Amino acid sequence: MYETLQYEKRGAIGLVRLDRPDKLNAINPEMIRELRHTVETVHADQAIRVLVFTGNGRAFSAGADISRLAEFSSAAEFMSFIEGIQTTFNALEDLGRPTIAAVNGIAFGGGCELALACDLRFLAEDAALGVPEIKIGLLPGAGGTQRLARMLPAALAKQMIYSGEPLQADLCLRHGLVNDVVPRENVLEAALAVADQLAKLPPLALRSGKLLVHGAASYGLKQGIEAERQALAFLFGSADRSEGMRAFLEKRRPEFHGR
Repeated sequence: MYETLQYEKRGAIGLVRLDRPDKLNAINPEMIRELRHTVETVHADQAIRVLVFTGNGRAFSAGADISRLAEFSSAAEFMSFIEGIQTTFNALEDLGRPTIAAVNGIAFGGGCELALACDLRFLAEDAALGVPEIKIGLLPGAGGTQRLARMLPAALAKQMIYSGEPLQADLCLRHGLVNDVVPRENVLEAALAVADQLAKLPPLALRSGKLLVHGAASYGLKQGIEAERQALAFLFGSADRSEGMRAFLEKRRPEFHGR
């Protein structure tokens, strides 16, 4: 059904493959629309418990398709594109399921920002993350200036944004920008293995944990602890909590249903 990506369900895991390999999976308006539709589809499908992204071919995504950007005739048209990619990546970040980027090759510009909007990132050892927009007179426009500044030391975030030079895999791992670095041929396998583990965990607790961690960036400490207390009270009343405790006492594997 899609022209720029492929979406498949593998049990409780949704897998999105960016699919413009001849263009290094460069992001155009069509891809943004299809990504947004995929996020909305997963949001409505409670059977999908984890969403994984990767790229077809040798890149995750080289970023925005500059040939398409050059066709925009006005700042208003360009701003409409930026608004579309920002709202799509925000919706992905807010999705009430764990999301994982299996970065199989370079992830520059919007490709890097797509990975940053995911909860977890696995990076090929010969890949890199970068935001090179300054080299064409622009800046990251899909949340890169904000997410990098929250994930990295300020000096390193500024270095990436000011210079446009990518951060190689070893430095991405050293500074906590990715969860693991693995051989290219194992990136998707590593991401899917973690996705399979997460898919077996209680969905309500995962969603609450995601909301609490995201909220920690804006809450004061005491507000965050209060939110944590309220989340625990909610979870204690869930069927999944009851199942989890029974399974623990009965020494068996729990079966969680998101209730």
